[in-house]
Amino acid sequence: MAGYGSLVWVGQALGPLTGAITDELIRVTEELISVRDLAFDLAELRAASIAENVTLVQYVLANNIDPATVTPPAAAAAYAQRLARRGVPLTVLLRAYGLGQYRLLDAAIGVVLAVPGRDQAARVAELLEFAGTYLDRLNSSMGRIYEAERDRWLSSRQAARQQWIARLLDSDEVDVGTAEAALGYRLDQRHLAAEVWAAPSTAVAEAVRALEQAREVLSAELGAGGAELVSATGARDLRLWLPVDRSRPADRLAAALTAAELPVRVALGPLGDGVPGFRRSARGAARAKALSVSAGAGAPQVVDFDAVAPFALLTDEPGELAGVVHRVLGPLARDTTKMALLRHTLDVFLAASSSYSRTARLLDVHRNTVQYRIQQITGHYGVPVDTDTFDLRFALGVCRWHPHVLATTI
Repeated sequence: MAGYGSLVWVGQALGPLTGAITDELIRVTEELISVRDLAFDLAELRAASIAENVTLVQYVLANNIDPATVTPPAAAAAYAQRLARRGVPLTVLLRAYGLGQYRLLDAAIGVVLAVPGRDQAARVAELLEFAGTYLDRLNSSMGRIYEAERDRWLSSRQAARQQWIARLLDSDEVDVGTAEAALGYRLDQRHLAAEVWAAPSTAVAEAVRALEQAREVLSAELGAGGAELVSATGARDLRLWLPVDRSRPADRLAAALTAAELPVRVALGPLGDGVPGFRRSARGAARAKALSVSAGAGAPQVVDFDAVAPFALLTDEPGELAGVVHRVLGPLARDTTKMALLRHTLDVFLAASSSYSRTARLLDVHRNTVQYRIQQITGHYGVPVDTDTFDLRFALGVCRWHPHVLATTI
């Protein structure tokens, strides 16, 4: 036990002063940390917390109790829990304790200095040591109480939020007004859903940071016209709905995420109005995510459902997809580096309206290289490119977004 027996008389002398010290601390705390900045109904609870803390410090000193063993008073714990549920930062709570400790220490030093003697400096030094130990103990305890309550409260709120979202997505019998109040999100507006996720190899702490920053980037780039609705779907996964009037190009969003150095991928759903649009956009974003995962590392960082809808909808019949691909592409459907190069050249060639020079510029190769590759495709492998190209482009798209078909034997 820490030896502060020489300070017992200081604690006893503080007894008659605790009322005045409490009143002053309530007034000073109100001036520096206004209740209006927190919540009006916290005033009474905060006053009780201050009063109990002042009384406790005086009692600990007067009875030679080891400050490292002190437990926060009930009112102080209740006040910390209430602040946690209101979302008030922990720093507000700790700042209030710092103010209280300073005022009590000032009063205690005044008591020591009022009694002449050669040991004044030693008693002041003991008071400083006592105050440091007591404040460290109190701050640690109150921090744990605050964080435990915050985690419990957030967990319960998140569970309720997930339930409301599930009901909105799965049922038509939902009280929209009650759902809006519970979620803090308007449903009578235009929505854009997005799935955001980090790679499984990403550390959880890094993933959480990246997901939150990605949310901010998406909100800014998409011009969200209000608060978005966020739902964590896993340790490294996030789903959100943003109130927006129009979408933005996927490459612009990807550029913003790259500039922020965020190791995440994003899948966007289609724009939708009201509750039906809320659901449709979420389904589209989920399908776009599944498609991006299916495509593997070759998928772009941001996938827009509207741009890939035909391929995103083709996830239930992998055998049929493989059949179409092998029928249209023949040997080009083999899973080799050479065939991948020829498929990519053909894809760019068709997108460039069969222009050799434009394809060469896009691929950054010589025009003769493009001609040679196309000749291989048509002559050696027997894939025609001068007829209706819909089937051809569709098969190439399937290879890009569903690469597993390349390993399927037909």
